[in-house]
Amino acid sequence: MIKKIDDNMLDVLKELANIGLGNAVTSLSQMLGEEKINMDVPIATLIPLQDVPDFLGGGEVAVAGVYIEATGDVNLTVLFVLSLDSASNLITSLIPGTEGEMDEMGVSVLIEVGNILTASYLNAVSMMTDLQLLPSPPQIAVDMSGAIISTVMAEAHLIDDEVVLLQTTLNTMESQIGGNILILPDYGALEKIFALLGLG
Repeated sequence: MIKKIDDNMLDVLKELANIGLGNAVTSLSQMLGEEKINMDVPIATLIPLQDVPDFLGGGEVAVAGVYIEATGDVNLTVLFVLSLDSASNLITSLIPGTEGEMDEMGVSVLIEVGNILTASYLNAVSMMTDLQLLPSPPQIAVDMSGAIISTVMAEAHLIDDEVVLLQTTLNTMESQIGGNILILPDYGALEKIFALLGLG
């Protein structure tokens, strides 16, 4: 089990995010009819589990979260979280003429985007490590951040008391869409990934 994730390890996680999210931006551009999308370089940080809701604006602040669980050679849960304002902007960007409502169509858009972002990150991990990762169908929750984090934590069977947080912003012609990606590893998952990348 990793005793401490150092700066080199965080840099590797950031680079994996660059690769994965870069591929995701290509897919999102196609969804937007080839509209140009820029992505800020992700910021990778390690934060205690109990601090995650506060980092997302407070445990009682409503957010939207899309998450997938990956099983296979290692088990990971990847959670994409964004504020309701960012969620609304995203829906408006992908469904012109709407006001970003969280109706059935809007929720479907969020699931699709969240699936693209989380799956792209997992694909990058798999490509760089040759690990087999089988993602589950994406799930979405719109609730207080504390409730969402608690639910995902319980389902992810987390043991470590720290998680990896990747922050990024997608910039479209119409708006800025800020989002956070949380990497929630099962026991030994990050240790195995880093070992395969020569950082064990």
